[in-house]
Amino acid sequence: MTHDAGEPPIIELRDFRYTYLEGTPRASEAIRDVSFGIRHGERVGIVGPTQSGKSTVVDAFAHLLRLKPGQVFYKGEDVAAPGYDRSALRREIGIVFQQPDSQLIEDVVGADVAFGPTAAGLPAGETRRRVEESLNALNLSYPEYRLRYVHALSGGQRRRVAIAGVLAMHTPVLVLDEPMAGLDPRGRRELLELLIRLQSDRDLTLVVCSASLSDASLLCDRFVVLDGGRTVMDGPVREVLREADRLAELDITLPETVNVVRELQELFPDLPADILAEDELEVELLKRLGAA
Repeated sequence: MTHDAGEPPIIELRDFRYTYLEGTPRASEAIRDVSFGIRHGERVGIVGPTQSGKSTVVDAFAHLLRLKPGQVFYKGEDVAAPGYDRSALRREIGIVFQQPDSQLIEDVVGADVAFGPTAAGLPAGETRRRVEESLNALNLSYPEYRLRYVHALSGGQRRRVAIAGVLAMHTPVLVLDEPMAGLDPRGRRELLELLIRLQSDRDLTLVVCSASLSDASLLCDRFVVLDGGRTVMDGPVREVLREADRLAELDITLPETVNVVRELQELFPDLPADILAEDELEVELLKRLGAA
């Protein structure tokens, strides 16, 4: 997607550092030094092992932490500057947390999805339209699901309701923390296809946080890799995947195809390390076996 090169990144971290319980004996340094920008319309995966700082970075985007000035920017503005409107920021950046139950507020599906638009003061008719549009977009048919009890839904359906609640806010930025966790293969595939379609239809900026590259590599076009609170890699997906050995050392789950390629490289040392899809691997193998 082409955008004005002079336009500031939609989200930017500059020398971001963060210590939980700073100044107390239990102080814990979560982020030591992280700098990167995300441009409008990008699909960026923030990946790293457990305790690498991913969740702290996500919380920083929407100013859910006590931030120091000069570190986190939205559309070029310092979100920690005195007088900055944090509630407006949260209407711009929608976050779906790893545990959907932590953000489901109402007992009934329709009321839960309507919560954000209602709180933002939208008229009832517009709120209802957005609830219907968001539920239908997530393959939760509005007539069938709007009066269902949230607690009676499956984990995958609750996750979709949480995403629908964020989508109903029409935020230009959608941040998903471990969106595929706990979903079965079919649920993962459906959610993946849905997110790709939504990103394209709405021109969303999409940020996916994960310890696994499997789904993120199909959804994102760039990876920012964190380890120990620092940025250790940042580049296009295929470029990062060429460093498969280093990623494995960091305890980041690699896509299955990349694992297969690593094993096959003993037989075919020239096999590219950045193969993402099975059909791509098939073509490369046929070439080497002389059948193509």
